Amino acid sequence: MNTALPPQALVLVVDDDTMTRILVTEALEPEGFRIEEAASGLEALAAFQRGVPDLILLDVAMPGMSGFECCAQLRLLPGGAHVPIVVLTGNDDDDSIKQALEAGASDFISKPMQWRLLAHRLRYLLRASSALTELNRIQESLSHAQALARLGNWEYRLADGDGYWSPELLRILGLDADSGPTSFERLLQCLPEDQRPLLLEAFMELHASGTGYSLEHRVQQQDGGERIVFHQAEAVREGRQVLLMRGTMQDITERKRQELRIEYLANHDALTDLPNRQLLNDRIGQAIVHARRSGLYLATLMLDLDRFKFVNDSYGHPVGDALLQEVARRLQHAVREGDTVARQGGDEFVILLTDLPDSDTAEDIAKKVLAVFAEPFSLGEHTLHVSTSIGASVFPADGDSGDTLLKTADAALYSAKDKGRNAYQFYNHKMGVLVEERAEIEHALHQALAQGELELHYQPKVNLVSGKIYGMEALLRWRRPGIGLVPPDRFIPLAEETGMIIAIGEWVLRTACAQLGVWHAYGFAHLTMAVNVSARQFRQVDMPQLVRAVLADCGVPAHCLELELTESVLMQNRDLVVRALEQLKEIGVTLALDDFGTGYSSLSYLKQFPIDVVKIDQSFIHDVTDSVDGASLTRSIIAMAKSLHLATVAEGVETEGQLGFLNTNHCDAMQGYYFSRPLPGAEMDLMLYAGTRLPPESCHAVAPQRVLLLVDDEEHILSALRRSLRKEGYQILSTTNAQEALELVASHAVGVILTDARMPGMSGNELLRRIKGIYPEIVRVMLSGYPELHSVTAAINEGSVYKFITKPWDETLLKDHLLEAFLRFESGVQRPPRGPHGIEISNRAA
Repeated sequence: MNTALPPQALVLVVDDDTMTRILVTEALEPEGFRIEEAASGLEALAAFQRGVPDLILLDVAMPGMSGFECCAQLRLLPGGAHVPIVVLTGNDDDDSIKQALEAGASDFISKPMQWRLLAHRLRYLLRASSALTELNRIQESLSHAQALARLGNWEYRLADGDGYWSPELLRILGLDADSGPTSFERLLQCLPEDQRPLLLEAFMELHASGTGYSLEHRVQQQDGGERIVFHQAEAVREGRQVLLMRGTMQDITERKRQELRIEYLANHDALTDLPNRQLLNDRIGQAIVHARRSGLYLATLMLDLDRFKFVNDSYGHPVGDALLQEVARRLQHAVREGDTVARQGGDEFVILLTDLPDSDTAEDIAKKVLAVFAEPFSLGEHTLHVSTSIGASVFPADGDSGDTLLKTADAALYSAKDKGRNAYQFYNHKMGVLVEERAEIEHALHQALAQGELELHYQPKVNLVSGKIYGMEALLRWRRPGIGLVPPDRFIPLAEETGMIIAIGEWVLRTACAQLGVWHAYGFAHLTMAVNVSARQFRQVDMPQLVRAVLADCGVPAHCLELELTESVLMQNRDLVVRALEQLKEIGVTLALDDFGTGYSSLSYLKQFPIDVVKIDQSFIHDVTDSVDGASLTRSIIAMAKSLHLATVAEGVETEGQLGFLNTNHCDAMQGYYFSRPLPGAEMDLMLYAGTRLPPESCHAVAPQRVLLLVDDEEHILSALRRSLRKEGYQILSTTNAQEALELVASHAVGVILTDARMPGMSGNELLRRIKGIYPEIVRVMLSGYPELHSVTAAINEGSVYKFITKPWDETLLKDHLLEAFLRFESGVQRPPRGPHGIEISNRAA
C-alpha cells in the first residue's frame, strides 16, 4: 500500500486569532508544509473551494460560524469527505471534542499546543489519511472487480459463529443485505434440495479436517431464477484447529450457457440445425455397439441432391440454402423417431437407421425417402422440382465401423448416380473394389506433388492467319513410378474433390510461368502461356494476389499469361467472380473461357464477364465435317465471339477437314493433334527452334483461288469435265465418292460444287442437302440426264440446288453457268429467284 505523503503538503489554518495562525505557520513551514490561512469559517469554505488542502487545522471557538458548523459544511463540499480535519480545543473541553468528532472532525489537538511536536503529529495524521484513502480505493476497486467477474466471497469464524457475505455474493444469491443471517445454514438454503448434500458434505470435510473444495452447483434465487456457480473454499488453521473458513462463489451461468451453445454448434450444422459429421460419427459408433449387443441391423443412407449446383447457379445461394433447409425438414419427417438425419456438408445428407429387424426395412425407408422428393419445393417465388440419389450400406455386412459404413454408402451413391439419378443403390462388393482403387489413387496423389511425380506438357496454339505458334497451353500429367502416365480424367476430378487441386493448381501456375520465362529468355518473347484454373481453386484462393506473386517471382509480363476458366467457375457467385476477374484484368492477364458451348453459353451471359478469348470445345470440332448441328453450332460460336470482339481458339483439331472448316469460318487459332500433341518441355524446345508452323495454304490469310469440286461416280465423266474447264483458272478437286466429297469441302475453301445426281451410297441430292446444312455459302450445281428429273423435283422442293445442268452438257453454257455460280459465291448476295426456289435449269438446247 502506498502511504507516502504528498510533497509540500498544504495545510489550511482556520483561526480568528492572528497570533495562533502566525505561530502555526512558523512551526510548520520550516518542516516543509505550505500554509494557507483563514480567519473565519466563511473564509475557510471559500479557500477550500479554491483548492482542496491536504489537512485542515480548525479552531472550535470562532465568532460567526463556529468550528463545529464549519467542519460540517466542509464535509459536504466536493472532496471534503476524506480530508483530515483537526480541531483545536482547550485542554479540558471534553464536550467540545465530542461535538467536533460528531461534526466530522478526524482528530483534535489541545491548546496550548506543543509546537515542536505539531509537525510530527500532522505527518502521522496525513499518513493515516493516505492509508485510509488507499484502503477505500482498494475496496472500491475490489468491489468493481468482483462485480465484473461475478465473484462474491464469504467468511465464517468458528469461534463466534460470525459470518460475512460480500455484496456481490448477495447479488448472486438474489438476497438483500438485511435478508437474514450470513451463516452456512442460510447459504445451504439457497441451493435446490438435490444440490444441498453435495455442498454439505464438502463443507463438513472442510470444517473437520480443513480440506478445501472446488465444485459447481446451482443456487435458487428468491424470485425463482436459477444460477450456476463455481464454489471454492479453504480453511485457516492454527495447528490442527480450524479458526476461519472462507470461500468464493463465481456466477458462471452465462459461461455455462455459452459452453452448451458452443458444444451444440460444434455438433450441429448451422444452416439446417441437423447433426453434423462429428455428432453423426459419434452416434454411428454408439449404434454399432448397440447393434452388436441386440443382434439387430443398422443402415446408413447417403444422399445428395441431383443438379443442386444448377439451383445455386441459376437462382442464387439464398434459394439454395432455403432448399437445403426444406430438404432437412422433409427428411426428418420421413424417418422414424430415434433415427438420425445429419448433414455432411454441401448438399450431402446421411440418414442413420437403427434397430432394423432386417435389411429389407432399410430398403423400404430408402423408397420412402425418395418419395418425399416427388412433391415440388415451394421456396418463395420459386417452385423447384428436385430429386435425390441414395447410396446405402448395412451393418454388419457392408462394414463394422462408422468410417467403413460411410465409405461403402458413398460408393453405392456413386453407383446410383451412374444409373441415372433419382434412385437408390445398396452397396455390393464390386463397388468396394472401385472404392479401394479410388482410395489408393487418392493416397498416391497426396505424395505425387512432394515426390516430383507431376509434370507439365505443353500443347502449342497456332495462329490461323500466320500459321505460327503464338502460345502454349500447360497440361498436367502424373507419371506414377512403375505405372507410367495416369490419364488426367483419373486424378484431376479427385484432386478437385479432395481439395488437393489448391496446392497442385499453384504448382502448375508457378511451373508454367517459370518455363515461359525460360522461353522468353531464349528469344521467344512473343509466346503466351495458358493455365487452367479449377472452380475450387478460384473459390478458395485469392487468385489476383497469387497471380501477382507468381508473375513477380518469374518475371513474366502479365499479358503473356492466359487463365482458362470454365463456365462452372463463372457461375459460382457472379458478383464476387466479376470483382475477381476485373482485378485480374487490372493486372493485365488474358482471360479465356474454356469448353465454350457445353454449359450455359449465351450472348448475354458472355457480356457479364471481362473475357478475352473463347475456346470452342473439341466435341463441336469433331463433328464439323459431317454434322449439320456441329457445323452450325461452331459457326454460331465464332460469329458470336466476333460480335463481342473476342478471339476464338478451336480445341481438338485432328483432321485437315476440320482445319479447313475453321479457316473458312475465320476462326482465329487452333490447337490439337493435327498440328501437335502436348509435348514435354524438352520436345517443345526442339519444335520452337525448328520454327515449325502451318503451311500458308492451311491458313486463311492466303488470297482465295476459285475452288471447284466435281463429284461423279464415273471417272470418265470427271476427266471430261476437267478437260472442259482446264483453262478457266479454277483449282479443281474431284472425287467419285460422296463421303470423300464432304472431307474435301471441309479441308478446302470450295466455292462451287458440281455433282452428279445419281451415285451409289449417297445420292447427289443427299450430298447437296448436307452441304447446304453445313456450308450454306457454297453454291450447289447438279448434273444429270433427263431420266433423273425426279431428282430435280426433290431438289427444288428442298432448295438444295442453285442450278441444274443436264447431260450431255454444252461446254460454253457449262462455263458460263459455273462462272455465274462463282460470282454468286463471291458476292454473297442472294439473286432474285429465276424459277421455283431460285433454281435455274439449263440444257444444251437452252
